[in-house]
Amino acid sequence: METFWSTLKRKITWIRGSIWFPTRREAKLYLFDYIEVFYNRQRHQTVLGHRSPVEYAATIT
Repeated sequence: METFWSTLKRKITWIRGSIWFPTRREAKLYLFDYIEVFYNRQRHQTVLGHRSPVEYAATIT
């Protein structure tokens, strides 16, 4: 679990330049957007043949 948080912090720092947010609400919204929109939908997955889940789903139907 510690590896997950470390990786998440590094990714956010790389994208935003900082892991600090003005409010807790902004942090929650950013994390939701990163995990649900980018990580789960757009990031290329090795298991899916280096395609995003959206690209993979388009080839199945």
